Amino acid sequence: ALFLSAPLGAQVGYPPSQSPYEDLLGKQAITYGVGLFVPGGDPAGVGPGNAIMVSGRYELKLTNALWLNAKLGYVPSAIRTVKDPLFSDALRIDGAKIDQYVIGDASFGVNLTGNKSWKRIVPQVHFGLGFISTVAEDYDLGAYRFGSKLQVNYGVSARLVTRSAWELQADLTHMFWKYKYPGDYAGDGSTTDESILGNHSTSPWKGNAIVTIGVSRYFFR
Repeated sequence: ALFLSAPLGAQVGYPPSQSPYEDLLGKQAITYGVGLFVPGGDPAGVGPGNAIMVSGRYELKLTNALWLNAKLGYVPSAIRTVKDPLFSDALRIDGAKIDQYVIGDASFGVNLTGNKSWKRIVPQVHFGLGFISTVAEDYDLGAYRFGSKLQVNYGVSARLVTRSAWELQADLTHMFWKYKYPGDYAGDGSTTDESILGNHSTSPWKGNAIVTIGVSRYFFR
């Protein structure tokens, strides 16, 4: 018995009562979130600015580590600048416009700790495809509108396990979409060019971010 106790004492591990890992409960979830919509700067300076966003997300467990997520968000008030390409300098600015936006996507999320939490935290990476669209479809004075766009995204999130049906989540998502500007915005980039874009592309891809804090309700525990 004395000889057997030495190798057993050298083994590394945690007693079940002291382990930092806990099995996750719940196979489906609905998350209600609020966050900050942070569009990247577009070359023309006519895109939406930072704004508050509310969202809802449905999550379905596919395997121990893989989840399918579907999210829908709404931005009730995002301010953007209206520009008239027929003028230059300060005369070009024709005020501001308030738009509303709808953002939706479907994504796959992978829990980095599998079907367990580590110290009640579950880190996840996710990749998805979706859309972003304005509620209003009218063109502004400069013949520009944001319209509807395809967006691709990736991000990271953290789930805080509370041992109840209600849990907390934090999420950072990075999205990419392509702007489409009127032809009158373009120029040649010369020293005498007074266009809005100069020699920049009229259809550039830009990165944008959304930071969200949410409350999740898990089912089928």
